[in-house]
Amino acid sequence: MPSLLELTAQQQEEIRQACGFACVRCGVTIYRYLRLPEGHDATLLCPTCHGLVEEGRLAPMQVLGFHSNPVVRQRHFSRDRLPFSAELPSLIIGGSRLLRDTPIPLMLEGEPILIFSPPRRSNGATRISLRLGNAEGVPVQVVDGNAWLPEDGSWHFLLRGDRYSMMAARGDGLAVLRIVARNRIAVEHLRTTIKGRRLEVTPDWLEIDGKRHVGRIGSGTLIGLEF
Repeated sequence: MPSLLELTAQQQEEIRQACGFACVRCGVTIYRYLRLPEGHDATLLCPTCHGLVEEGRLAPMQVLGFHSNPVVRQRHFSRDRLPFSAELPSLIIGGSRLLRDTPIPLMLEGEPILIFSPPRRSNGATRISLRLGNAEGVPVQVVDGNAWLPEDGSWHFLLRGDRYSMMAARGDGLAVLRIVARNRIAVEHLRTTIKGRRLEVTPDWLEIDGKRHVGRIGSGTLIGLEF
């Protein structure tokens, strides 16, 4: 079941809708597209579940079973523990007051580090995009509208409780997003170096090139803070 690298926007939309906008096995809203057995189209699996397929620990027919009954559509599934919301999330970041209506909280050297967007459909998931520097400080798109892009093991994804953790295999690239509530996300830890400039962020402060700041990210604007 190889990954699908070429899908039209319409095909992607149909797959996301069929799968409930999340991994069909665990409900995580960061995903990769995966080809199903012959006679079927494709499905969504988070990077962790996708890895189980690649390791042979999750069989094609098991994946097909999950696709036929995605976990997010099951009665026991709690959508509040993951970022499902029809609105732009409020953010806890950098010691600022609760950040509202700010799609791009941080821009570094012309690179949007994080982008948050509401779903295209009201029953969808918050769209998250992440751009961090690799070991050489070159910006890399890690997540694009919830789609996990790396396929070479250069970046890792983990769901730890209510946290999405995304980290570089080499270098200091790291982003940990904690799902505080249905429409509230805390940037628990973000760390990257892009074009020689080092950025580190927690809920309480941000540090750029070794200088710490508190409360500098603006709310209600397209870009909260640009360096």
